Amino acid sequence: MSRAALTGWKFWWHALSFSLVVLLLIAPAIWNGYPLIYFDSEDYVEMAFTFQPIIWRIMTYGVMCTVARFFQSLWVMPILQAILTAWVLHEAVMGFVGRWRHVVFLGVGLALTLFTGLAWVTSQVLADVYAGTAILGIAALAFGEGLSPLRRWALVVITAVSICVHMSHVAVAAGLVMVLLAMWALSKLLRRMPRPRLALAILAATAGIALVPITHYFTMGRAVFSESGHVLQLALFVQNGIAKKYLDEVCPQGVQLEMCDHKEELPYTADEFLWGDSPFSEMGGWKAMHEEADFIVKDAIKHFPREVLMAATENMMVQLNSIETGEDLLPMTWHFVKTQLRRYPAEFREFRFARQQRRPALNFDNLNRLQIPIAQAAQLVTVGLLVVAWRRRDRTTTGLAALVILAILGNAFVCGALSNPHDRYQNRVVWLALFTSIVGAVRLDQRFAGQRRLAIQAENEALIAEAARKSPDTPPAS
Repeated sequence: MSRAALTGWKFWWHALSFSLVVLLLIAPAIWNGYPLIYFDSEDYVEMAFTFQPIIWRIMTYGVMCTVARFFQSLWVMPILQAILTAWVLHEAVMGFVGRWRHVVFLGVGLALTLFTGLAWVTSQVLADVYAGTAILGIAALAFGEGLSPLRRWALVVITAVSICVHMSHVAVAAGLVMVLLAMWALSKLLRRMPRPRLALAILAATAGIALVPITHYFTMGRAVFSESGHVLQLALFVQNGIAKKYLDEVCPQGVQLEMCDHKEELPYTADEFLWGDSPFSEMGGWKAMHEEADFIVKDAIKHFPREVLMAATENMMVQLNSIETGEDLLPMTWHFVKTQLRRYPAEFREFRFARQQRRPALNFDNLNRLQIPIAQAAQLVTVGLLVVAWRRRDRTTTGLAALVILAILGNAFVCGALSNPHDRYQNRVVWLALFTSIVGAVRLDQRFAGQRRLAIQAENEALIAEAARKSPDTPPAS
């Protein structure tokens, strides 16, 4: 059943709290003096102007950046991201919390800004912030209560957009669809198992996934997800030593591979292999290595399945523990300056004198000393919350906690085991644990406070009935 529409002072209070949360989410950009720029930002900004594909990127976030082009300001990107993130947070709180929802929403926004890296991710010209909103949007659609049909459809659109802007979001969303289907099937066998509302949650996920090849078809003429193939996985195999081990075995047998001539020159890390002074560029780079990378990855898995599995597990565990805020938010005067001058010249002064471009570079050590223990504790609390909710038969809290835990694990697998562990990959979703801890605790408290009130009321009514039964009949008035 939908909750009553907001009117009067309630509407204005919600509007005020929403605006405050949006400001909190872009506070790092305001403090910096300009949106935060990452290495990848250059590619996405350029794609918004040229619509030319870059083989190691997908076009969807580049298309989204055309909004900034329309307004002729990169400030539009963090503002838009803050509004969409606040919207998803708002709808999730409205769907999971029964009373004092506006206060809880404002408290959640403040807590996530202070104790997680969410605001720093939101303030970047980068798609990372949507990793968390995609997961939370699916959770709210599947388990949220009381949202009106119009608001649910708005959440479907935002969730689909959040999924389509990065291939890792697509992979995690596909995994969550399988989780929801499994939950729905098990709910017929286990009464405590939450039964998700599948229709809109799956619609949002499938629409988000489908938007990637659709966008590529209209911008590139090819309905593909990604043209980089297994190149990223090959780079990870180089880092793990699996590529060298494979080449040492097959090259003496006469296998015709370009990498055989360079197997003694392979660098130590995946980033060095792809972006540094390595044989990769000498062998032709992303396009030329597309087919060979596919062959090497598939054949290496056949030759060394145990080693691949062990390396994937190790990388996933490394990714789970890599949650620092501020990775590679370095001065960008040497990297982004040409793009800034070419595309947004009117904002060059803001960019040049932003705190990010000053020396020494931004230092996140003190922030991480605060945030990392809180994030680790929040993940443990979420697991404990899942156990308590399961025992108390709170199916909604169980569904939220289970989905968030599995999404955090899934993100670590996709980004760590299939790509390359980096702090920013896990930092962009770990805030979901703190959100779940706060909202789940409030929900359980309100639920059982209500049950206690009903029990006390029933007990009082029983005492009154017992007293009335034992008292003598009152004589009629004269």
